Amino acid sequence: MEKLKILVVGVGGLGCPASLALVEAGAGTLGLMDPDKVELSNLHRQILYSKGDVGTPKVEAAAKFLKRNYPAVNIIPMRESMTAETMDRYLKDYDLVVDGLDRLEKKFFLNDKCVQARKPFVHAGVVKFEGQVLAVEPGVTACLRCLIPKMPPPFAMPTCQEAGVLGAFSQAIGYLQAHEALRLIRRKGPYHLLKIDAQKRETRSIIPGRNPDCEACGKGKMGELVETACAS
Repeated sequence: MEKLKILVVGVGGLGCPASLALVEAGAGTLGLMDPDKVELSNLHRQILYSKGDVGTPKVEAAAKFLKRNYPAVNIIPMRESMTAETMDRYLKDYDLVVDGLDRLEKKFFLNDKCVQARKPFVHAGVVKFEGQVLAVEPGVTACLRCLIPKMPPPFAMPTCQEAGVLGAFSQAIGYLQAHEALRLIRRKGPYHLLKIDAQKRETRSIIPGRNPDCEACGKGKMGELVETACAS
């Protein structure tokens, strides 16, 4: 693990606990990409920040916390939005990607870029009391577009900031995402789609099959970029 390079895209309710778990597990380099600043409303679920960080760029506050507690880890803060240009610039330098993004259209864009680059990644999403995690090995396992062939229009689905989320539950999904990242690194498959409803106390785990007509990873599509909206 000490030589492993992991890129966390989005350092919020998912990216914070996932980042902490990954450095605790011994990741050698952790890249943090996020253009936003810490807000007071973030603090109940984004565990790398405190009141003193409000107004500070998230990647700088997160890097400071992680470096102070885990000085052996190489932390690379990138206060940039996820775009085709930034992903083309950075993606090649990392072994695995963690999806800590908030909006579905951004998650689709990251899915497409990782599939195009054949870069393993772990998707996760959480809103209110529902969360899900999916480890993806491009060309081997189902990707996000295999599960949701038609992406909803931009901003059609609320984020946890808009709809609300239980802070401890968001953190639990982020830790679970890090666990799936470690399994993916060590090729400890099969990889499941994990869906959890904390309010109903329900958990489902399935092994999704690849969609041969998937616009991202279907036959003849690997290496091509599907054009999707990517709100910065």
